[in-house]
Amino acid sequence: MKLLVLGKNGQLGSELVRQATAAGLEVLAPGRQDLDVSRFDDIRAAITGGRPDVLINASAYHVVSQCEADPAMAFRVNAAAIKVMAEECHRAGTRFFTFSTDYVFDGQKGTPYAENDVPRPLQAYGVSKFAGEMMARLYNPTSVVIRTAGIFGGRSGSPMKGGNFVLTMLREAERNRRMEVSSEQVMSPTYAVDLAAATLALVNTGAPDPIYHLTNDGQCSWAEFAMAILKAAGKDMVIVPVDRGGTSYAAGRPPFAVLQNARARALGITLAGWQDAVERYVRWLGDAEAEPRN
Repeated sequence: MKLLVLGKNGQLGSELVRQATAAGLEVLAPGRQDLDVSRFDDIRAAITGGRPDVLINASAYHVVSQCEADPAMAFRVNAAAIKVMAEECHRAGTRFFTFSTDYVFDGQKGTPYAENDVPRPLQAYGVSKFAGEMMARLYNPTSVVIRTAGIFGGRSGSPMKGGNFVLTMLREAERNRRMEVSSEQVMSPTYAVDLAAATLALVNTGAPDPIYHLTNDGQCSWAEFAMAILKAAGKDMVIVPVDRGGTSYAAGRPPFAVLQNARARALGITLAGWQDAVERYVRWLGDAEAEPRN
């Protein structure tokens, strides 16, 4: 199987490339200098020239504040580019997989969201990602959308964000003894290593459904997430949970954005609990020679 991965420098994209290569797949993974998803001709050239069996799009414009400041770019990368990918994959006979987010929901349900729950995004990021979901399905009926949340992974985290939440907490623990962290938003942190493994397993099943949820098992607030990180790292910084009623952010965040991984589980694809994932990631960060393990 020939696999084309877009977004190879991100937390998830780099793991997809590593694991697919280790599994013996032929992997095409152009860097940003060769393929910028905001330039649609680059996308067309990669698909028509590479003729992959499967395209996995792990690229995104995903910093929420930047999406609010520049919604045109958010929609170009998260929706218009998805339309081009879907069309070109449909034309080439390439199976298309792309990622979406828990932020397509408003967080008012109060229980984990199923794949067929109706999205109601609250901010430009969520709206652009939901638009991308619709573009994928409208322009290629065999497209597969994978919703996920709270990704962490890699030694330097997300290039766009300059890290990730785990790395931020570990840095803060080196210079602070106490920190306030939001307690009002509940989600499921997701380790890029586990997400990549589950995604490749889903590709191998043929993915009969149009939408899947893939996150590490369980749920927590950001404050609980921070406490687990510090415990795994043996740090003694005190986390003070603070409920700011959603006023911590300029853009609206869903207060309860836990995703139910029902369809993947029915196919035998499960992800470990988020606490286990945090412990493995922190151990790996402490061993400069180690390979990530799922």
